[in-house]
Amino acid sequence: MDPTLKQQPLVSIMMTSYNRAPLIGEAIKSVLNQNYSNWELLVLDDASTDQTAEVVANFVHNDHRVVYSPTPQNLGITKNRNRGFAVAKGTYIAVLDSDDLWSDKEKLSKQVEFLESHKEHVVVGTNVAVINGEGVKTGELHYAPTDNEIRKKMLLRNQFTHSAVLMRRAFLPLPKPYDESGAVSIWEDYDLFLRLGLVGQFANLPETMTSYRQHSGNTSKTQKRNGALTHLKIIKKYKNNYPNYWLAFIKGVLRLFF
Repeated sequence: MDPTLKQQPLVSIMMTSYNRAPLIGEAIKSVLNQNYSNWELLVLDDASTDQTAEVVANFVHNDHRVVYSPTPQNLGITKNRNRGFAVAKGTYIAVLDSDDLWSDKEKLSKQVEFLESHKEHVVVGTNVAVINGEGVKTGELHYAPTDNEIRKKMLLRNQFTHSAVLMRRAFLPLPKPYDESGAVSIWEDYDLFLRLGLVGQFANLPETMTSYRQHSGNTSKTQKRNGALTHLKIIKKYKNNYPNYWLAFIKGVLRLFF
């Protein structure tokens, strides 16, 4: 083992996938390009029927840090995310969905450095570039950087992109941090962040280090109305924990019609 790895906390990277063979290789390469080296990449394949296994096998063969973990039958995205925590060994948990990218090689190193020096923080994200199915940049998402600013906006709009976050494992509600009940379907990450905010502080690095791919296969787009209804449920759930409830509620209702 490289002796420098002993000085670096292990990061477990959760990569969920279902039939993303054309894209998953690029996502994995963006992990390999990181200048932070002490990580394990758990590729959680939810019974894909395409060539995902073959694509991932090439990476597994060349790098022992890449671990391929398929399911015998489709579990759905939330249960598939949760099962990774049974085998994850990291001090920190990162998420990178198989159609997204880490666009900055220093993403992990800067986030680990931040959490190592800010022990009261439980989640740190980054700003995000929005790309289309072909990888062409179409926009950017800029989030509030500090805990106080993030809290003011969290009920109005999720201040984290899932593939951009690094979370402190010790504060996660294990063994199944994502709600599997269906009550927050397709917003399980948003709900988790709000729960984490009850036990620690938030931050976003003010740099664009992650690329979120927006395409016709995104769950959030194909189930827009269901997402709006779920957002309202989440707003009500945390009404006493975060500011600006009534403003968030009114905007949430309007989102159902526009």
